Amino acid sequence: MDFKTMLQLPVLDTNTVINILQEIADIERHEERPKMPQVTISTHADNASGFFVNYDSEKKTILLCDMYDRKAQFIYIESHAISSISLRNVDKYGYLLSDGNIPFVPEDDEIPTVLQLKKDIKALEEVLQVSLEKEISLTFKYEGTLENLDKFYASKVIKLLQKTFSNVAADSLAKSAFTEAVSAVNFSLGSDNTSAFENGELTVTVNTTKGLKSFPKANQLQEQIEKFL
Repeated sequence: MDFKTMLQLPVLDTNTVINILQEIADIERHEERPKMPQVTISTHADNASGFFVNYDSEKKTILLCDMYDRKAQFIYIESHAISSISLRNVDKYGYLLSDGNIPFVPEDDEIPTVLQLKKDIKALEEVLQVSLEKEISLTFKYEGTLENLDKFYASKVIKLLQKTFSNVAADSLAKSAFTEAVSAVNFSLGSDNTSAFENGELTVTVNTTKGLKSFPKANQLQEQIEKFL
């Protein structure tokens, strides 16, 4: 993030910052090499630094972790006691901190080729055939030439679909209804999170207007889909 981009960041209250940090942590913890947010949290009495790992909204408690001499350190902080939060290692998440006003730009090594997308789609079809015990065709619908950002988003939609259908497969009633009704799944990128169903084909459109921030959660997408079953 350069200085000019940084100037576009709005003022956020600490509760909003904590929720965004949790969102970043949830994204990073599933990566092959997680880059968790680094924070320094000040309370009225003291301060603590570490990697932001988790926040429990019911317990109102934050968990920071770090490693010193190969030994783990854990710090638990009550969120109501926080007076300030300093963030580091979050440059790529400016789009979350700015509510999408700062565009999301993936790293070069995060952008798959079209061939890799086809392989990932094929791999997911094979996973679905095992978990759902039915052959389901999966197609990425797009027009023209894919931009790098679109390829990145498509790779994330594939992971979203995998998580969603894994949840469906784990629910015997949902699995039975899904396999009875659906024979093909089409997905595309758009400006709204919508689902449609016709003649055995499920069409899922994922909103990318605010980057990954506008993606639905797996449980939200599952609820959309189950309305047609």
